[in-house]
Amino acid sequence: MAEEIRLSKSFIETELPQAPPLYVSVYLMTLAVGQDAKKVAERLKATETDVLYAWGYWKGKGYLQEEKKQETERPALVSSVRPDYSPRELALYIKIDKVRKLFDSAQKKLGKMLSQQDMSLLFSFYDWLGLPMEVIELLLSYCTASGHTGMRYIEKVAIGWAEEGVNTVEKAAEYIELRKTGYRSILQAFGQNRMPVAAEEAYMKKWLQEYKLPLDVVKLACERTVMQTGKASFAYADRILENWKKAGVSAVADVQAQDAAFAAKKAQNTPTTQTAEKPQRAQKQNRFINYTQSEWDFAELERLEREQREKW
Repeated sequence: MAEEIRLSKSFIETELPQAPPLYVSVYLMTLAVGQDAKKVAERLKATETDVLYAWGYWKGKGYLQEEKKQETERPALVSSVRPDYSPRELALYIKIDKVRKLFDSAQKKLGKMLSQQDMSLLFSFYDWLGLPMEVIELLLSYCTASGHTGMRYIEKVAIGWAEEGVNTVEKAAEYIELRKTGYRSILQAFGQNRMPVAAEEAYMKKWLQEYKLPLDVVKLACERTVMQTGKASFAYADRILENWKKAGVSAVADVQAQDAAFAAKKAQNTPTTQTAEKPQRAQKQNRFINYTQSEWDFAELERLEREQREKW
């Protein structure tokens, strides 16, 4: 246990104003008692999940390092067939402190007593998928917080995390945050207030993780999609974002610059309307107009009329 804790001036001036207050408390308590989630949680009267989230935050900023623990080697995930552990095997594993704590925590989160099959499944996440215990804790919190307490659903998420390499507290916290805020924001930009289906999640994962486009840029593409198509078309938005990616777009300002350049080019190519005198419409020719009309001298006509009257 540390007798004296020193904080740098840059940490106080830069990190303290930005970090959530609970995260600051967790960081200071961790410096005092070490990376023992249960002890830190008890001292601060917080949950172990809160402590793990805070650790992920500070580790991501480089203020905490992963502690190296002496653990038995876990077999790699070499088979798609999940192993099934016998009651005798589980009775041996449950004597391990961290396994027993995982089962106790799972019972509280799921609100039920774990069956032998439940315990076998949870232990397989550690032994078969290779997920650390603290990551399994976050996985359970994530699933139950969204109302999913079925073990098949939890298993599906666990396999997904293992396949995507979500195997640290930092990666798990990032995964959860992405779906809690990122995916929800994208659906809201489409005018939808629901959870995404698998195909939609694949699109969003491509935009944010493969293309590495900022969330604001993705939301802008979704808004334009609705304006132009009148519906939430992920395929249409994908074409917009693919073109933006090829054009090197990395911020909303880049899209605005593209819009301005397009408008300028369009204005340049549009011919300027000039006011010109309309040519006089050609007079329709007919047999009367074609006749050469005489030019009459009215003064001469009056003289002739007077002479005729005098003769009468």
